[in-house]
Amino acid sequence: MRLTPIALLVSILLFSPRAQACLRAELDARAVQWSTQIIEAKLVEVSERIEIKAISVKVSKELKAANPGARPGDITAVYWYRLYSFEVQSVLEGSAKPKHRIEVIRFFGKVDDPTGAFKAPAFPVSPCTELLTRASIGKSFILLLRPEQDVKMDKPPIWSDPKSDLREKEVHDVRGQWVVHMMAREKADDAAIASLKKLIADTRSAERKRSDPDLKKHVETIVTGKDPAKVEAAAAALRGVGFRAVSRLKSARDAKESTDEIKSRLLPLIAELSPPVMQLQMDAHKE
Repeated sequence: MRLTPIALLVSILLFSPRAQACLRAELDARAVQWSTQIIEAKLVEVSERIEIKAISVKVSKELKAANPGARPGDITAVYWYRLYSFEVQSVLEGSAKPKHRIEVIRFFGKVDDPTGAFKAPAFPVSPCTELLTRASIGKSFILLLRPEQDVKMDKPPIWSDPKSDLREKEVHDVRGQWVVHMMAREKADDAAIASLKKLIADTRSAERKRSDPDLKKHVETIVTGKDPAKVEAAAAALRGVGFRAVSRLKSARDAKESTDEIKSRLLPLIAELSPPVMQLQMDAHKE
């Protein structure tokens, strides 16, 4: 796969330096709202690297002009994933069954740039990065999970197609789960488990209390924006519902009559309630 110099430069400039192996650092209502499975499970196996795609880009005159320090040559990138197989021990929420296996997936990448055109970003340490390694085989965890295909992926640092991400059908066919939040079971005593069960029950109860007509009414209040106090009250109600309200908010955003002013009220709430994009772990990482 060969990229044009402009496409390469755009992808480098737009690449976000964020990299999180978990979607949510906190174990809170939002983490529960984003999760479709909440389980206790033991890590039993970690796969070898499974390559998705390798990319090579030649540094041209145009790219060198945009990056004065760049030297002639090729920039190469390799992207892959690993599967972390968990055996379900107990189910706090979801359709999983004890003794069944669930595959957690993580995506990685490495850029080799002898030209000096690519500036490797610095990545923060994520708790999930530390926990999801071969050293954890045999250990049990509390996992809040969401299907990986239901989570948007940030573009890799070298990528040209704005309409697709790194994943292809073969990756989705694995039916891997992405970690919303996780913690070591040994650090969660009975009181912590009881607290988590209460958090799940309270969060789902808050979601059920708001009917679809309620959601529509709250979104309309935000769209009209006539009374700031009512707008804030409507936004607070939608925060209690969480991700379930996002489709209504997006429909209002995309309506023909939606002005920039209306969108300015809707977009922050959509971003707040939606799972963030997943990030590849680049270069310095633990597998």
